[in-house]
Amino acid sequence: MPRYAARLKSTAGSMTSFVLPNKGIVAVCILLILLPCVVFGYDVLQTIEDRASEVGAPVKVGFSPDWEYGSRKKLAHKLTNRAPEELEKVVTYMNDVYQPDIVVGGGDYIESSAVKPETAKRQLREINAIFSRLTAPRLYALGNHDMRSLAKDEVLSILGLSEAHTLRDIGQWRLVVIDTNFNKSDDSHRNAKAYTVGYVSRQELEWLEQAVTTDRPTIVFSHHSPVSTYNIDNVLTENITNAYELRSVLERHSNVVAVVSGHTPRPQFHEYAGISYFVGDTLVNEFGLGAFATLDLLYNPFSTRTDIRFEHYGNNRQSYHAVSFIEREERTRFFRMIKKVLKEMEE
Repeated sequence: MPRYAARLKSTAGSMTSFVLPNKGIVAVCILLILLPCVVFGYDVLQTIEDRASEVGAPVKVGFSPDWEYGSRKKLAHKLTNRAPEELEKVVTYMNDVYQPDIVVGGGDYIESSAVKPETAKRQLREINAIFSRLTAPRLYALGNHDMRSLAKDEVLSILGLSEAHTLRDIGQWRLVVIDTNFNKSDDSHRNAKAYTVGYVSRQELEWLEQAVTTDRPTIVFSHHSPVSTYNIDNVLTENITNAYELRSVLERHSNVVAVVSGHTPRPQFHEYAGISYFVGDTLVNEFGLGAFATLDLLYNPFSTRTDIRFEHYGNNRQSYHAVSFIEREERTRFFRMIKKVLKEMEE
């Protein structure tokens, strides 16, 4: 094989010659240099393939809002005296069929309009006794109807709660329950007064900011939805006076992937700024009698994909499915590394 030579000028000004290596040797050298990149690149791709299929253990959540228990056979669209028998069916399904990891009550446990405090207390105890038969742990959000005849402290005491907000870590997920029942004038608690639209105090927003600060995918539960929803008359209605402030807190955290609420007597789904908003119907709504929901939660910690399946039961069956990804620094670094390796392989 002929040799290839080049003439280079030496630092002394004289001409020096050198011999380029054989083509075969050059090819071997290049292969030896690229082999680790090829192997490493294969390992990276194999890792992607292997880990992309990894999913954390599914978390199963029951959601039961707006029981609206009362003595009346019918109040507008609500069959309030049907609440005990319908809630019995929900509890039976949860215990015997669905078997959730946890169940969240969505507020408005009693209807309590123009009801004496002692009657409201009795009704709340009666209906909560049924809910307490769940074998799964329970969480509670409070609704505006719960405080129409009772003070918030009285409602909390009957439900066995110390506070109206809480959080719970289950599997790889975090569930946060917030209180949307405050007076706009001074951020005080709502007490024994009829109202419909919610308001979230400054203190509650500060607590929420801390509660959702986590690496875990997070779902927030509230009675009032932070987005406008369609009411029983199909009119788009505001649910929280300072909803923008509440959404601003949620949207600052990419791990907040969904909010689940009640209050509005019809099931629905909305997507806003990357967050999924699910709404469950009233248990005793005559058009959707027996309403409750289940949420199946899946999370892939490698790809940060979250997968939520919201099944709504009762006379108005609905199914919603939401997928999102959580922005993570380590995920970004990893994919930058992949791009770098693939670019080196191309070169």
